[in-house]
Order: sequence, then structure tokens, then C-alpha cells
Amino acid sequence: MISIKNIYWMMAYAFRNINEQEIKKIKEENFENIYELLCTMITIELSKLIKKGLCREYITVDEELSSLKGKILINESIKKNLQLKAKMYCSYDEYSSNIYLNKIIKSTCMYLIKSKKVKDIIKIRKLKNVLSYLNDIEELESYHINWNSIKYSKNNKMYRVIINICYLVFNGLLLNREDGSIEFRNYIDDQEMHKLYEKFILEYYRCHYHSLSANASEIEWNTSDMINLLPKMQSDIMLYSGDRKLIIDAKYYSNMYQSNQYFNKEKFKSNNLYQIFTYVKNEDKEENGKVTGMLLYAKTDDNDEQWLVFKLGKNEFIISNLDLSEDFEKVEKHLNMIAERFINNEL
Repeated sequence: MISIKNIYWMMAYAFRNINEQEIKKIKEENFENIYELLCTMITIELSKLIKKGLCREYITVDEELSSLKGKILINESIKKNLQLKAKMYCSYDEYSSNIYLNKIIKSTCMYLIKSKKVKDIIKIRKLKNVLSYLNDIEELESYHINWNSIKYSKNNKMYRVIINICYLVFNGLLLNREDGSIEFRNYIDDQEMHKLYEKFILEYYRCHYHSLSANASEIEWNTSDMINLLPKMQSDIMLYSGDRKLIIDAKYYSNMYQSNQYFNKEKFKSNNLYQIFTYVKNEDKEENGKVTGMLLYAKTDDNDEQWLVFKLGKNEFIISNLDLSEDFEKVEKHLNMIAERFINNEL
């Protein structure tokens, strides 16, 4: 189970969208389900876009006109017998806000309004108020949205957060249980949640611990043999303190253990251990033990609280989990404890 408000915190950090006024507003509100949270976030982000001014682009418009404009489309005009109406079919460029990104936003807002997923009438009313500024924007069918085609530039980078929220609305990142808690819906959603989880941890340390130079760094194989044939090693989070490094591999699984079918015993997932071991041993090229590895799981109903420390050779390894069902203050406390122990050379 994961707290709905913690989803907000994860997205706020992952999208680098920490704003004190918005945080206060979210803290004061209650959310019955994830869609109510996303509805409030879209309302906030759309209000900001409207104040700054919606992006506009030149778009091609084809329509019947009684006065000529742009390029005349002769074949289309003849097919429609427009000469009988004293009209012509024309194609011209218009500087308009009816662009793809704005269409996605309007389509998402209309989906939230029509789907009845948001039960709070006040939240819907607030969304409709800001949506009134998009009256001239067309809607899209959700299955027509090509998310991979979206490109951000200097002119539209302010859309990144709200488009990410729209993506989560349409792609059903999470599913609510009948008891109000939240669970994964399928494997694809599981993967999306994993990306959000690791991005949240990375951006949290970037925001609060500038001295640690948090990065998602590539780890080079400590060999010169067959180097072109070896797969890339990409760490989720790497923290630096002086000449020491902490590699954090963030894992969001429904269970951090694997079962032994013969002895009916639970053990940590072997693939995760092999992975963090490989990262640490290849990063510690001097073999001086100044590289530490951590598996940081998200705590679920099936997992107990964990803080296990052990050594393999000169390197220290930690297995821990982050309880996202708790208030965010406790999540912060756990993340801060990891960073401060690392800074104080206690890891």
C-alpha cells in the first residue's frame, strides 16, 4: 500500500517541480483516489500555463472559404462542387494555440470530468474553471496520442510536468483497491512505477544534498577484454562524498524476497544481489573498499522493515526499504539518514 500524497511527492521531485505554495495546498486537501490527486495537479499546472500564456504555433488549416486565402486546392474544390456555392477550398497557415500539446491537456481534462473517477465536485469545478480557457482547443482520442513523438524545446519546456501527469492519467499507472489502498495493475504499470521511484530518489538527493553530487552514472567494466560485447551498466543513483561512492539500486517490487520451493524459505532476490555486486566491484577499480552498494526497495505489505549491512571483501553492502505508506516526513527521515550516514562515513 502506498499513500496517495506520497505519489504527489514522488512526482514533484521526479519532475523537479517543488513549490512551497503548491505543497501547502496539497497538504491541506484530502484525496479519495489517485485520480483526484492527478486532477488537482493538472488544475495547478494548467493555471500556471494560462498565466504564462499557452504555446502557439503555425498550423495548416484546410477549409471552405468565400474569400480566397492562402493556397487554393483546385481538386478538392471541384470534388465538392464549391464553385456552385461561390466558394473555394483553401489551405493556409494560422498562428494558433490549437496545437498537439494543448490538445492532449484538454483531452485529459475532459476524460477526468466525464469518467466520474473524481468524486469531489469542488475539484471538478476548479478544473472546469481553468479548462474554460481552452474552449478553442480540439480534443483527441486517447489512443491517437503518440507519446513518443512529443519533443520539448526552449519554448515549450514548461509543458513537461503537465504532459507527464496526462500520461499517468491515460496509462493507468496505479489501480485503487476496494479498501482505498493502491496496487499495481500489470507489468507495464510496474515498470512505470519503478522509473518514478528511482527518479524520485535521485532528484530528492539532488535537491537536498548538493555536496553529494547525485547522478545516474554509467559504470565501466573493469576489463579491456571483449569490452564492445559487454552490456552497459547504468546505476540508478550514485552519491559521491570525497573519494567514496555509494551506489543505490532502487527496486520497486511487490516482494523483495524470492521463495525456495524445496525448503519453504524466503531469501533476497539473487538477481538484485548479483547486479549490485557487479556494479560495486567494477566501480571499485582500486579495490580499496571505498565503494558501497545499496539495494533500496520500496516497502510493501509483503515486506518487513529491513536494514541489513554486510561485507563482501573490502566492500560494504546494505539492503534496506523505504516505507511509502507512511507520512512523507518519515520517508524523508529515512532518505536523510542514508545520506547523513554516508557523509559521516558510517556506511
